[in-house]
Amino acid sequence: MVLDGLLDGSLLNTLAGAAATGSALVGLYIGYQAYRGLRRNDEPAMRYLSVGMIILFGVTYLLAVLGQGLIAFHIVTLSFQDVFRFLVRVLQLVGLSLIGYSLHIATKTEMSGG
Repeated sequence: MVLDGLLDGSLLNTLAGAAATGSALVGLYIGYQAYRGLRRNDEPAMRYLSVGMIILFGVTYLLAVLGQGLIAFHIVTLSFQDVFRFLVRVLQLVGLSLIGYSLHIATKTEMSGG
């Protein structure tokens, strides 16, 4: 019977929203720490790493939470769910690409002795 209450959606949606909000907050903290590292070591690789982490770990989760909230409170229709999902995936790709590029720059700089 307890499982039926969990699966009815309301509690599960609330828990999913809380987890997404927590992920967004932790992601922004990670991005902030990367930004602090950028300020200490103003290197191009660190700049791309910092921006990539902020986008990947913070912005994407905030967008997902925002989209979920807008849909849950009927501010936008459920048909916008795919738009939010697409935007989140594009931002994830951008964030990962920036992080990958930062590692490429760092490795190239290291190999050239710079």
